[in-house]
Order: sequence, then C-alpha cells, then structure tokens
Amino acid sequence: MKKFLKNFWFLIPLVLAAAMFFVLPFFPDFTEYVVSRGLFKVVTVPVGFITGLIPISLTELAAVLALPAVIFLIIMFIVKMKKSSSRKKTALRAGRALCAFLSTACFMYMTCHGANYYRQPLEKSMGLDISQKTAQQLFEVCKTLAENAAAAEKEITRDENGLMALQESDFDVLTKAGNGYDKLIEEYPFLWTSVRRQKPVMLSEAWSYTGITGMYFPFFAECNVNIAQPDYLIPFTASHESAHSRGIAFENECNFLAFLSCINSDYPEYRYSGYMAALTYCSNELLRYDADLWKEVFAVETEGMIADFRANNDYIYDHEGHDNKFIEAVHNTSQAANDTFIKAQGVEDGSLSYGRVTELILAYYYK
Repeated sequence: MKKFLKNFWFLIPLVLAAAMFFVLPFFPDFTEYVVSRGLFKVVTVPVGFITGLIPISLTELAAVLALPAVIFLIIMFIVKMKKSSSRKKTALRAGRALCAFLSTACFMYMTCHGANYYRQPLEKSMGLDISQKTAQQLFEVCKTLAENAAAAEKEITRDENGLMALQESDFDVLTKAGNGYDKLIEEYPFLWTSVRRQKPVMLSEAWSYTGITGMYFPFFAECNVNIAQPDYLIPFTASHESAHSRGIAFENECNFLAFLSCINSDYPEYRYSGYMAALTYCSNELLRYDADLWKEVFAVETEGMIADFRANNDYIYDHEGHDNKFIEAVHNTSQAANDTFIKAQGVEDGSLSYGRVTELILAYYYK
C-alpha cells in the first residue's frame, strides 16, 4: 500500500473527486451543510477575495495564454526528450506531472463548483412551493413584472436610440451586484460570499459569438460578464454569476437569485434589469399557454421596454452567424458544449434548464 501511494499519490485527488461525483447525489443534506456551506466556502472565500483584488479578468487572461502555454510546454518536452539520457524516465515524469495536474483540477472543480449540483434544491432551502400554477396565475405575475419594470424604467437613463444606457464604468456598475444580495443574506445567510468584484471581459464582442453572456470560473472563484450585450441585461448577468460564487450551481436557481437580488437592489438599473429578465422568461412561458393573455401583458410594456427587448433579439441574431458559416459553427459548437457540460452534471434538460426559473418566480410571488 505504501509503495502504491508513493508511486500513485497524484491520483488521490482524482479518487476523491470521483467519490464526490458518484456518492454526494445520494446525500443532499450532507452536501448542503458539510460541502456547499462548509468546504466550498472554506476554499472559495479566500481564493475569491485574493483574485478579486486584481481588476482584470484572470479567466480571460488564462484563456488568451492557454494556447501559447501549451505550445511552450510541448516544445520544452521535446527539448528535454532530445537531451535526456533516458527518454523513458523523462516521458514518465512528464506523464506523472500531467496526471497530477488533471487530478488536482478535477478535485478543485468538484470542491469549488461541481458538488453544489448535489445540494438541497433551492426551493427547499428558501421554503418555496414550486407546484404547478395556472395560466391565470402566470398571467398575473407577468403583468406585475411588466408594471414593475415600467416603474423602474422611470429612473434609468436611455441613449439616443432609446435603449437603456449604463452611465458608469463597467467596473463600478458590476460591483453593485452585491447590493441586493446583502439584503437577501439577512434571511438566507448561506448566500454570503467574499467575492465582491464581477469582472468585465475585454474581448466581450468576440465572446458574444459563442452565445455566452457570463461565466463563473471556479478555479479562480471569478465572475466574468460579457459587456457587449445590451446594457439592460448586464446587471442581471452580473447577479447571475454572483449566485454561482455563493455556492449555487443550477442555472435556473442562479437566474432566480439574480432576479431576487436585482429587485432588492438600491440601484434602479438593477431593478429594471431584474424585472425585464424575469418578464422575458415568464412571458415566453405564458405565450406557450395562452397567446391572448400574453397580448394583455405586451400591452403593459412601454416603448422603451420593447426597444430593449428588440435590441437583445438583434444582438442574438447578429452573433449567431446566419451569413457566416464559420461564425455559425463557432456559435453552435459553443452552445452544444455548454449543453453537454450541464447535462454531465445530472441536469437532464441541459441548457434549457435556464428557463425553469419561471416556476421559482411563480413560487416567490405566491409564497
């Protein structure tokens, strides 16, 4: 046993990660209180605090440097192989180093994000009833969301095109994402985190072609926001990624917490963003049930709200690559990869799970 550990110690993190992946789904209470509220916080809080001191996106930097780094390491390996007196030993050392890196990465991923897929459902932690609601109840919620968005709209600024325009630097706007959460923490302490800086991605325009508007990178406990999307969605995206840094893994649950934090924010651009995002999900669901009720909700929307919705539709269309096969392939590949990744965590409907936020929003209004 000692000989085995001496030769294969680097596999221990991988074994622990595999154990978490296969065992934790059967013990949601243990995962909730020991892993998500315990181990996850112990690791990510200090990491997030340190990376948060750095103003640039380390995730973006790592993505840009990844290919050059891999090429450099391959060249170094080839050089060492040529100079080595025992190429077999050199190859084995390189293989062990690579295995140790991947093994540690698997364990860090499970600790810093993956295990959170197996904690208690958010509706249980927050005491919400997600039983199916009627189309009339959905209509009432949609109408309320539209009215509240229209009220919040009166306090925001619009540009010459009639679209919501953020007036501060990207950094200043994104750091406000914690304001609404501070109020939620009073009732739900498990949402606390030290990650206060949501970071704008400088290559957001290029990133937009992947169809992704935000990303939480667990290895840095870092929240990244695509700032090329329409301004009215940036606060909601920042709040969504912030939910990941607080130990929430499921996308629909992050959408729900983003909505809650936004509407509890002191800042009108966040309140408007939260109501608009929630209205999008809920009204799309209403349209599938009853087109006439959907039209009644649409009648409540202001010209500014409609302009923002159209701007987002145009943004999505323009970055799907309808006239460019390469861009279309990049977009479709990225979306397929995201869908596969989510399904690999045990989420059967993959990227469609984002839309399941509607049942949580309804549960909140009918609590």
